[in-house]
Amino acid sequence: MVTSSRTPELALPVESLAAMRDSLVSSVGPEAAALALRQAGHAAGDALYRILSGGDPDALPALSADRFWAQLSRLFSSRGWGQLTYSQVHSGVGSLDASNWAEARNDANAGQPSCHFTTGILANLLGQIANAEVAVLEAECRSRGDHRCRFLFGGADAVYAVYERIAAGDEPDAALARLG
Repeated sequence: MVTSSRTPELALPVESLAAMRDSLVSSVGPEAAALALRQAGHAAGDALYRILSGGDPDALPALSADRFWAQLSRLFSSRGWGQLTYSQVHSGVGSLDASNWAEARNDANAGQPSCHFTTGILANLLGQIANAEVAVLEAECRSRGDHRCRFLFGGADAVYAVYERIAAGDEPDAALARLG
């Protein structure tokens, strides 16, 4: 009997994620739906970490930063999520940007960023890689009419400070510039 150590995967149409979000919003409301999607994404991050590491957790720390970010982008793009581009936007905050992210809906007029499943996945995945808690904030979203989805990540204090400034009306770049 041959068994595979490969993590089983399931491919679904992109519309399935939007349907799940819409169903959750209509059943439990937008805030509870966002929380449920982040929690589900966080749980899914474990499997994606195993795939990214190839089952060898020591392999990822051995990669150069450029190779790691390219491998992370390939993980998502090869599964239909979109192309992520990494940049260091502040000494304590990184950014993953995507102009074609699958969770975002071009036809939506969301009042706020809505790629909640992705923020959960990234918090788990990046946290495991950093061996520390990593906070993730979607600061821009195509579902809201922005030209890209932009996921800011880093320590909780820095990311929360950016969130508070954005909530007070700052644009993401201005909020990052005010971090000091």
